[in-house]
Amino acid sequence: MPSLAFAPEALLHAGSTAPSPLLVDPLSGEARALLRPGRPTLVTFLRGTWCSACRTFLDRLRPLHAEVARQGVDLVGVVCQGRHWVASWLAVNSLPFPLLVDEERSAARAFGVYKLLGLDGVNIARPASFLVDARGQVVWSYVGRDRMDRPGDERLLEALAQLRG
Repeated sequence: MPSLAFAPEALLHAGSTAPSPLLVDPLSGEARALLRPGRPTLVTFLRGTWCSACRTFLDRLRPLHAEVARQGVDLVGVVCQGRHWVASWLAVNSLPFPLLVDEERSAARAFGVYKLLGLDGVNIARPASFLVDARGQVVWSYVGRDRMDRPGDERLLEALAQLRG
């Protein structure tokens, strides 16, 4: 029987090859790969648009997106939630970066952040961020201990500096 709790041994770490499952753009309904070949990407997993801590983190990412993009890095958010809920939220709360839907939880499982059952949610991703280089290798990761635990802005910018060497 699979574990109902988060399994830290499944986490991707620095040096791991990042998967790039097909996820859905909630507004267009089109499937797209999580990672673009040859592009470094900051992937951030969110519990859902219903999560106040996740919405606060998205608000923090809005101004950081310009710096991330200036450094040639894509920023992509991933939510384990139904497409229609995310589309409804995005209709009122636009973002300067894609927020993709992982309804099947394939990306959350592949990155090792899937959590079937916990005191703070069911069938969600743990809050986590992964920096993937242009070759598809994870160079940095941060996995929150709980729904409030996110990397600070300085920590995210320090992680981006790792791409420059």
